[in-house]
Amino acid sequence: MTTTEKSWLVDSLNEGRFTPSRLTLVRERRGLTKQALADLCGVSRRAVTAWESGRVDNPPIDVLSRVLDFPESFFLADEVARVDPEAVSFRALSTMTARQLHRVLAASTLAVELARWMDDHYKTPSPDLPDLSDTEGLDPVVAAETVRRVWSLGDGPIKHLLGLLERKGVRVFSLPINDREVDAFSFWQEDRPYVFLNTGRTVERMRFDLAHELGHLILHKELIARRARDIEQQAQDFASSFLMPADALYELVIGNPRLSDVFSLKRYWKVSAVAMVHRLFQLGIISEWSNRTWMIELSERGFRSSEPDGISPETSKLFKQLFALARQDGWSRSRIASSLFISEDELDVMVFGLAVTNAPKGVARIGQDVTESVPPAFGGGNSRIRRVK
Repeated sequence: MTTTEKSWLVDSLNEGRFTPSRLTLVRERRGLTKQALADLCGVSRRAVTAWESGRVDNPPIDVLSRVLDFPESFFLADEVARVDPEAVSFRALSTMTARQLHRVLAASTLAVELARWMDDHYKTPSPDLPDLSDTEGLDPVVAAETVRRVWSLGDGPIKHLLGLLERKGVRVFSLPINDREVDAFSFWQEDRPYVFLNTGRTVERMRFDLAHELGHLILHKELIARRARDIEQQAQDFASSFLMPADALYELVIGNPRLSDVFSLKRYWKVSAVAMVHRLFQLGIISEWSNRTWMIELSERGFRSSEPDGISPETSKLFKQLFALARQDGWSRSRIASSLFISEDELDVMVFGLAVTNAPKGVARIGQDVTESVPPAFGGGNSRIRRVK
């Protein structure tokens, strides 16, 4: 043990309020191993293990704050409820490293803390999702039709899917920029549904991801831990049926469609060209040959990685209304961040691509693109955000 470590060990005998689990959370949020953190702090891995196990009451919080870029107050706050990895619908868990898994789970844990802050201060829409998870053998297509009927959506395109889910009580956050290779994922925590989106994708892909995760939240509330392939296929079938109802497509498509028709259809339904071709083939509207040749042409024209002539971005109306109201109540970005014991940049990352603004380091600044007046409610009835009395 180094002289510096001995000094810290002596200091640890003094009374302190250090919370070891918060150090683990931040280390994982930064994607660091214990050895990597030890190297940054100039100590041994054994010392970091002692800090995280609670055997040292007062580790060098000033050093940890500096190397991890988190306020000192974060390490002194109460325990935080971690997101359970067994409850999360990761689409490609087998391709994720353990470090990557811990990093996105830590980020989602911090986002859940923001959601709690929102509910502590403002009355927001309560969860209103049909629970079809205990309906054994339910066809995802039937499930999608059921949800459309329960929510009175009709058979037409869903104009603003993000806003719809927010009105139904789903908390939608952005994945951290350095984890954009991770697909969207979702989970339930404390009876609140959460979705984390890769906002670096095209708007059409984001909408499909939202519908896919909605399928998980509704169909697999108690089954996520299985992570079976059939569960992913069910969510995929749900998303296709939810966004592009079969009966409505059959009515629109007469005769043998051409590839040019796909571009009209995909703009109307607000989905990607690839998703539309898949759906037309799934419904038997086009042949296997058309499906294969059109996919090749779409790939050659760049539709696999982007969406030429794409639709306008969907942004969070809930965040816009909430942060405008919070500003009226004296809650600046810095004050909200301080109440959560995090930095303003960490707060901004949670809504990057959802609350539209531009800021240094390519991160969206929340609350800067709103006026002093509260914007109109993003839906009727109970959708309006109100202050908690």
